[in-house]
Amino acid sequence: MMLGFDTLPGNDALKASLRTALDRRFPQAVLLSGSEESGTYAFAQAIAAALLCTGSGAHPCGVCDSCRKLAHNAHPDLICVEAGNAEIKVEQARSIRDEAAILPNDGSRKVFILHGADHMNASAQNALLKVLEEPPRYVFFLLTAAQPSLLLQTIRSRCTIYQLAPQPVPLPDDPALLEPAREFLRALAKADEYGMLLAANGYAKLNKAAFRQAMDVLGTAVRDAALTPIGTALLVPALATESCALARVLSTEKLLAVYDHLVLLSHRIEGNASTPLQCAVLAAGVYSLCCLPRET
Repeated sequence: MMLGFDTLPGNDALKASLRTALDRRFPQAVLLSGSEESGTYAFAQAIAAALLCTGSGAHPCGVCDSCRKLAHNAHPDLICVEAGNAEIKVEQARSIRDEAAILPNDGSRKVFILHGADHMNASAQNALLKVLEEPPRYVFFLLTAAQPSLLLQTIRSRCTIYQLAPQPVPLPDDPALLEPAREFLRALAKADEYGMLLAANGYAKLNKAAFRQAMDVLGTAVRDAALTPIGTALLVPALATESCALARVLSTEKLLAVYDHLVLLSHRIEGNASTPLQCAVLAAGVYSLCCLPRET
């Protein structure tokens, strides 16, 4: 297990925010939002190491008994649940809840990492609601999710959410990947449903690998729009004009919902989903998320 934020690439602003929180009163329920490639699990491990460290000075110190145990994946007060491709079921959630009621073995804290928390079914999420809302004073929950929108709002509202930046996306040389993204973002900024559908259809003849790359480029441009107000560097500078235009007309919440939708489409194409169908879902889904009035 790696220790400390210095071993992790990128996300400098997030690291600074986490260090500040760790020096003060760290929230007991945290949701790290980002793709698998963005390093959510590594960040969760670094936070856990800092919370469990018993040394002096900067945490984690790397030399105390707690840090040595963590380095060998042998700390009894760090409980990790990894979803992988499986569903986290209610029985596992109840086990976590029961374990949270037991005092720590070594120190004064116990940390739970739920990697892939968006794989919890609804029953599992409901089973964790109470302990997330009122955890024992010694318990900290670190959830990771590639698609936070799959978590119940009641779960998200109980967590302090940190968004990790995705890894830089190599710009495609093929205009069949970049031009539809530019047209789609322009149409979205104007709430032009027909224009979004026409732009999405530009991806219809792509193979699965190219479609996934196209969704990565489009999603990263949307991520750029979501983080533009806080001055985060753009990862797709070729679409900077379109990303900045989106940032002026759509809320961060809507942009992050679009990002989640694009991640979902990128994963679906690995199955048997047809590319033309996914193009229609792309346009309809994003238009619904951003342009239709929400029910109250």
